[in-house]
Amino acid sequence: MDEVLYAVLAENIGRYLDVADRGAAHSVELRRLVAAWRALLDVHRPTGRGGRCTGCAESRRRPTMCNVWRVANAFFIRPEG
Repeated sequence: MDEVLYAVLAENIGRYLDVADRGAAHSVELRRLVAAWRALLDVHRPTGRGGRCTGCAESRRRPTMCNVWRVANAFFIRPEG
């Protein structure tokens, strides 16, 4: 994944998860879910040459956005409609 795309996507998803975490002050389940998403996205953070994520690096030949980041983008960034 391109470094600039990753930076923008990670920043926007991070903001969304921050808001969800603050709104989950009385919900242990929601806080747990936010923490799980953060951990999953951390495992799939693009690193090294080619911008491949550590979770998917062996399964792909070209550096595209992995499915974890595609799902996060679809659920947390794209407007509903």
